Amino acid sequence: MRKKSTRMKKVKPPIAIEVSDILNLARLAMSRVDIQPLFWYFNWKKQPILGHLSSIPYWYGNLPIFAYTRLNCPLKGYIAYMSVEKEEVVLTDSNDDNRYVYGAVIETEDEPPFIMEALSGRNKLKDNPVLIKAGSLNSLIRMLMILSDTNSSPPLWYFEFKGKHLLGLIAPFFDYYDANALPVFFYVESDTKPPASFVRYISLKTGEEISYVPYISDMKYFYGRIVNVKSMPFFTSPSLGSQK
Repeated sequence: MRKKSTRMKKVKPPIAIEVSDILNLARLAMSRVDIQPLFWYFNWKKQPILGHLSSIPYWYGNLPIFAYTRLNCPLKGYIAYMSVEKEEVVLTDSNDDNRYVYGAVIETEDEPPFIMEALSGRNKLKDNPVLIKAGSLNSLIRMLMILSDTNSSPPLWYFEFKGKHLLGLIAPFFDYYDANALPVFFYVESDTKPPASFVRYISLKTGEEISYVPYISDMKYFYGRIVNVKSMPFFTSPSLGSQK
């Protein structure tokens, strides 16, 4: 009888995306009220790292993404976040205030090797998305509405590239030939940074109304959440230069 191997299979690293701060990390991970997200906490190169692991449909499977920030405050057991009437993030050891949604923080004794490989920059995005420049912010928000449901919506990624301010989202088109999902990165560019963290949109008989707001308030509107990142591998990969 063949002896079963006891060697552990190598875990492929995710794609690492560094967000600007803990507020942007919470805005990314805590948009749903029906699921409590998990946050990873560990030290890497003597820096405390707080991150969230998720995945999106991408070409021939799913693409794991580790979004993270460098923590500069004492660690607690939970991250509490609110975005209605005001936006706030708090690190706390209790989860009993129903004004907030909560995410549990799990501290690891050592750096997770597969995440450490992602943070080192050795894992580059090999299969690039298709880049499509949208004609306007309105078009981008219409696409975001199509991809959203009552529980969740994709983030709008904000980043700077070659002196321009870009806002974009990943849209998966499922069952594209033999691919699980064709990933398309729709984006708009501007000369200025978005002035607030949410895009508010409504379509009326008189036309579309769109504006930037600091938090969610009037629920008759649709809201898109903007996540500030320090770089965007879906767009800034060196092999993508010929597509732009």
